[in-house]
Amino acid sequence: MQLGLSESARFATAEEARFRIAYPNSLPRKSRVIALDEPSVAMLRTLADMPWSGAHFLRYVNAKGATDSLHMLPVDAVLEDLEGKRVSLADELADADIIVMVTTAGTAAEAAEVIGNACFVRNKLATGLVRNAEGISAEDLARTLTTMRPFAAMLVVSNGDEYVGEMLSALRV
Repeated sequence: MQLGLSESARFATAEEARFRIAYPNSLPRKSRVIALDEPSVAMLRTLADMPWSGAHFLRYVNAKGATDSLHMLPVDAVLEDLEGKRVSLADELADADIIVMVTTAGTAAEAAEVIGNACFVRNKLATGLVRNAEGISAEDLARTLTTMRPFAAMLVVSNGDEYVGEMLSALRV
């Protein structure tokens, strides 16, 4: 044992390196990043060209109504990938590890309710990422946050589009 080194420094020594496992400690995540409004779709198009590990970038189109007579809340929706192919929210959530909803402050975020309910019934957590663009009033931001809060396990406000990419990287999307 070397004296005078912090625990972190000691574990970085060649002596300790022989105990490291030589392969990644986890499988790539299956991420779904869903834009809830058109400005967010445009921003996701620029991010989609970056190297991601199995992420699907999607756009919310509309909710699918409940098919039973109990008039339950909708827990499925029509989504569209960035090439325009329509897919089901339920199918996309089936094997997803991370769900991120992206919207712009001041826009309607009612889609968060449908996605949040769909995640809840499938025991999945959703993250909400609200883009606070320049010129958006505090009231518009508050309204969007209030709409999304019940449906996101974590809710983050971004003051710039570059932060969205950094946040997705931090989540290992």
